[in-house]
Amino acid sequence: MALPAGKRNQRITFQQRASGSDALGQEAVNWADLATQPTVWAMAKPVRGSEYFAAGQMQARADVVFNIRYRADVTELLRVLWNGEPYEITSPPIDINGARVDMELMCSKGVGDGR
Repeated sequence: MALPAGKRNQRITFQQRASGSDALGQEAVNWADLATQPTVWAMAKPVRGSEYFAAGQMQARADVVFNIRYRADVTELLRVLWNGEPYEITSPPIDINGARVDMELMCSKGVGDGR
């Protein structure tokens, strides 16, 4: 059974890596919105947040699960923008019940900043 549309009340945007270079001609990490339907409705469920000490400073991480309608073009190579913040998709998207109706995206924000 599909998640009711009213539960998906958050807008997220999918982005993919775009090739580019900086002023010195070195490869730079750039992100661009997907060409086809980059913004969709999602249900966002914060799972946990944590802080830890690494690389000589305090690091923070927040994990969120996004539930969206099934899309074959969404993979862990993309990232999600939610409320202007980048989230890395940390595992292959989960096709709920194998029905190709709904899917879940396990995402993290923090140390990698969606990279």
